[in-house]
Amino acid sequence: MEDGGKGGSALVAVEDTSEPQIDMKMDIAVFLCQACLLPLKPLIFKCEAAGHIVCSYCRGGHGDTCSRMDTRCGELDAFLEAAKVRCPYREFGCDRYVVYHGAAEHQRACPCAPCSCPEASCALVDSPSALLCHFAAAHSRLAVTVRYGRSCNLSLPLSQRWHAIVGEEDKSVFLVCLFALGAVATTVSLVCVRADDAAAPQFVCKVSVEHSGDDKDKVVLMASIASSALTGGTPAPGQGMFLAVPQELLSGDKLALIIRIDRLRPAYAVSLAESTSWTVTKQIDSLVILFWKYQNCGTLF
Repeated sequence: MEDGGKGGSALVAVEDTSEPQIDMKMDIAVFLCQACLLPLKPLIFKCEAAGHIVCSYCRGGHGDTCSRMDTRCGELDAFLEAAKVRCPYREFGCDRYVVYHGAAEHQRACPCAPCSCPEASCALVDSPSALLCHFAAAHSRLAVTVRYGRSCNLSLPLSQRWHAIVGEEDKSVFLVCLFALGAVATTVSLVCVRADDAAAPQFVCKVSVEHSGDDKDKVVLMASIASSALTGGTPAPGQGMFLAVPQELLSGDKLALIIRIDRLRPAYAVSLAESTSWTVTKQIDSLVILFWKYQNCGTLF
């Protein structure tokens, strides 16, 4: 589907079934601006010279080459707001119908958009919620439920490269990914299982590891959580932020973590995407532990 790319609300209304509905086929050209060939969205105008139908974005430029665009098409506005198309991810659980000019936006953000199973030998592609059931049934990986804004203690087997977490409030799915960093450390990263991996972060996390004792050691990662459709399996450490946990902080064959996930408000998400910097917090045996420093984002934790 094509995206108009001209702003407008990201929210798309769910199909209103209070009035009688019909299914029909129409030429897609009816829904396209005749100047930019992108989906029409109100306000729509028509030129008097040739009857061209254009969007408000193209109105000024088309008037310079054809004729003035002073005629509003209120009836076409109403038609385009009433004509809806089915989400292409119906087979993955989405039963929504959306207006055509909002279809591309919905498709990017659809919670049923398919993602891949992170297990290297598994080719399953399904919605994130369905993947949770698959993790348990096919790979014996039960997801841990967490509440946003609260710390959760986890004890993760180092023999498994990934572990599933699900947010209690909105059922968002996360993976904790573990990788060996040579013989000196184990890396820990967190990713949100979501098809729109180019979207601004929706969550931030705080991951910490403590080694009990008189002189307590602690390593901490504070970072935004990137999204991934897991097309290539679990993301490698070089693909994003990670916490490097020295071997001396491991508990035998398990890794004891404290994880906290917070949902970002929209303004924070934009600010976080635009202003981050690296800060060194601690050095243990020449191993540098890094975390994100939030700038102009207020207090997140």
